[in-house]
Amino acid sequence: MKSDDLRSLLHSNNTREAPNWDVIKNTYHPEQVNVVNGQPVYNFSMIFDPSINPIEDNIFISQGPVAAFVPMHIHEYIELIYVYQGKCTVIMQDHEVNITEGGTIMIDKNTPHTIKEISTSDIVIEMKLKHDYLSTGFLSRFTNKSIISQFLIDSLIDSRRANNYLYFPSEVHSKVVGIMEQIMCEYFEKDVFTSEMIDAYLFILFTELIRHSNSSNTNQKDDLKQKDAMVLGFLKYIDDHFKDCSLTELANHYKYHPNYISAVLKKATGKSFKELLQIQRLNKAALYLTNSDLSIPDISEEVGYSSLSFFYKKFNEVYLQTPKEYRDYKSQNYMDQSHIM
Repeated sequence: MKSDDLRSLLHSNNTREAPNWDVIKNTYHPEQVNVVNGQPVYNFSMIFDPSINPIEDNIFISQGPVAAFVPMHIHEYIELIYVYQGKCTVIMQDHEVNITEGGTIMIDKNTPHTIKEISTSDIVIEMKLKHDYLSTGFLSRFTNKSIISQFLIDSLIDSRRANNYLYFPSEVHSKVVGIMEQIMCEYFEKDVFTSEMIDAYLFILFTELIRHSNSSNTNQKDDLKQKDAMVLGFLKYIDDHFKDCSLTELANHYKYHPNYISAVLKKATGKSFKELLQIQRLNKAALYLTNSDLSIPDISEEVGYSSLSFFYKKFNEVYLQTPKEYRDYKSQNYMDQSHIM
């Protein structure tokens, strides 16, 4: 399916008759599980069409019905709502989230919510995800665990825990629109390897969302955003100068006292400057061990260690393997995957 075909399909879907909540309620008898602000909350862990069972697939995609009343409800799976065209308003327990074209919200399991009636000029896509694509297992797929990406991921997860959802407004330079189109084209016109393609696109999608998460988190106050930007600046400096970086040089670069920078980093990341520098050096060493033929002494020197024995000690503390064991394990793992392919 091409983009034009997808657009035609979605526009035609907007002319369908809206489902009647009273009919659905009397036919399928959804369980009422709670009351929020005087409104009943229903368990929507089924789709009100006996021919469809989304739980059997990793992902189920549907288009929000136009002019339909949808009560407050919960799911036993994660829901991602994406505005393909126009806008929509998601109602949470104590506030509303207004989403414009290109924006996305990811709502956690068992979080009461609903969507205000959708107009004929709006196209809203709802994805039910069987797997948590921001779980520990998902995040482990990041091969370059830099201190910057880890800070962004930790900030994202903290926000999600606090709010039970994550909101990603439309970003000018974001590739989310194109990625979402590819996912829908695959889903609505299934072919060989469709499931694998969608899984790959979902990984790319959430990687892109993580990339833009810091700048797009509207729940943070302006001063907190500025502090996050400051922390990212400090981490970027460490990332760029990990081989010979020092706290004094970092402080001189940003015209702050070393103690101030040390305190900001500790509060934001839970780690000292020295620990962050150590982590970044070892991350780079792991990449060299996996993707180069450099000798271990050369890698030790390349990432900033003058003592080979100290490098071995620190690497073993973090990875619970010697550098050689780590390289052998990665090499064997790659060979096994190649054999399977």
